[in-house]
Amino acid sequence: MGSDAAQARQEIAREVLLAPLRMPTTKWSSRSLAEALGISQSRVARAWAPMRQETPVTRELASLAGSGAVGLAGILVRPRYSLMVLELGAGPPVGGTSRTVFSSPAVERSIRTILAAELARDRIPETAPSSEEAFWATMARPARSGAPHVAVASAPVSVPSWLDALVVCDGLGEWLSLFGVLGGSRRHHDPARLHAAESALREWFLRPSGDLAWSAHSVSPSDEAAGAGRTLLRNLSLERALADEIVATIRSAVTDGRLAGGDHVTDRYLATRLHTSRAQVRSAMRLLERDGLLTVSAGHTAVIPVPEVADVVETYAARQALGAMVVRAAIRWSPDQRAAVEAALADVRRHAVAGDVYLTGQADTTFQDRLADASGLVRIAPVMHILADHLRVFIAVMGLDYAYPADAILRDDEAIHAALVAQDADLAAELWRQKIANARTYMVDRLTAARRRPRRHR
Repeated sequence: MGSDAAQARQEIAREVLLAPLRMPTTKWSSRSLAEALGISQSRVARAWAPMRQETPVTRELASLAGSGAVGLAGILVRPRYSLMVLELGAGPPVGGTSRTVFSSPAVERSIRTILAAELARDRIPETAPSSEEAFWATMARPARSGAPHVAVASAPVSVPSWLDALVVCDGLGEWLSLFGVLGGSRRHHDPARLHAAESALREWFLRPSGDLAWSAHSVSPSDEAAGAGRTLLRNLSLERALADEIVATIRSAVTDGRLAGGDHVTDRYLATRLHTSRAQVRSAMRLLERDGLLTVSAGHTAVIPVPEVADVVETYAARQALGAMVVRAAIRWSPDQRAAVEAALADVRRHAVAGDVYLTGQADTTFQDRLADASGLVRIAPVMHILADHLRVFIAVMGLDYAYPADAILRDDEAIHAALVAQDADLAAELWRQKIANARTYMVDRLTAARRRPRRHR
């Protein structure tokens, strides 16, 4: 009987710790979490207790940081372990206190989401291709620029020799104690990095078909300063954050066969799925309607789009014209922006070599997003990101009918990258236009042959 009760407590604690990955950023607190899970707030507090503890790991990191601050530089989640790369820079002392004061609820939420990845790694298939090589290649350039970098892992793991140290956590409790290391106001963390990591983890959690590899250096310095890029633009707006959650939820449901193009999804259904209020869902739905991603009918019901030929032609025409401007501007990329583009290209290559058509297509869209970030075009890049969301929804609705050759995607992306490295803006723009023209032709052909499913109400 006692063992059953202990197991029940462990399961509740696990649900509490995983909740940040499931709940939208617009409504997340101990109270709302307790209500959503049907438990008391004291149970939530007990599950969070290890995050407030001082442990050998936090003391070791305090010793390594000395008088410097600690910032998040990268995250790698694999079936056998989770790992964070921390950047030790100038700033106030880390200190060894177990009492931590956070600068905002949003920062606290982001850190809990990041730490929850350790409990979600068992969802990654053991046969999934490894992202280790691409991840460390992305991390190497900024790490060698001067600031010390330390890896913190949830289990023993091999890491590159250029790292200044490797700290291995002894159990889940020590991993959770990193909460204070990442979030203390004395550590001068970068909220934009935490928010970007949170968004990446949420997106991955909805469809963990492979590793999660995220680098802070995919956020360009100009975006951090001006708030112009996708990461800051999307995360500083709570309405936009929930809108992203809705799109990701719908895409996942379509991919899994629970929804299809033309289906109606009510605000009540989405509010229940995302543990938030119907009013917040309606506000986010209106934003998505302005973006053209959903049609909202009477009764606050969203209609999942059924791609028509005209929709595809319009979306690709816009991406073709704007993208040509983007790649021309991307030729001025910074070292960090180039590293982000090349990390995305490495993902395209990895999935293409593995023959995974779906993941190659998704990685290709991310590659295009990183080019948009590298362009520095503060008005065009956000539009490119919205158009990319359109394509992601189109691909999800089309399902298995979409199988654009992975080797062709890789060949096109490598050619564009080579032109950028060679500083040939004209060639890069022409390669982009040809790539989009071929993709448009393929998508139109697939849409013409696609069958429509009967509409269902959710």
